Amino acid sequence: MSNPAQTAVAVAPDNPNKLSPRCHPQRPPITINPEKLSGAPTIAGTRLPVSALIDHLLLGYSIDEFVEEFDGADRGDAQAVLLKIKEALEQGWLAEKVDY
Repeated sequence: MSNPAQTAVAVAPDNPNKLSPRCHPQRPPITINPEKLSGAPTIAGTRLPVSALIDHLLLGYSIDEFVEEFDGADRGDAQAVLLKIKEALEQGWLAEKVDY
């Protein structure tokens, strides 16, 4: 995979449709620690599972609603997680090859 620094996001605080600054830009967007949450992937610098963010988005909540609901959640870091997942998709990490 690529360098975590590539997932840093641009700053545009006056426009909510632009990416927000990250709270923890020095960390990779998604981290795993076997001693926290049974090793589940978490949002950098938090104890929030990445799956909680994805679940909220699937239920129709916005990133801002997710951030409001969870202490420690940060809009920029949540966006960085989604960018990391997008990057993994673009590199073929999450897709299965088929013949049809």
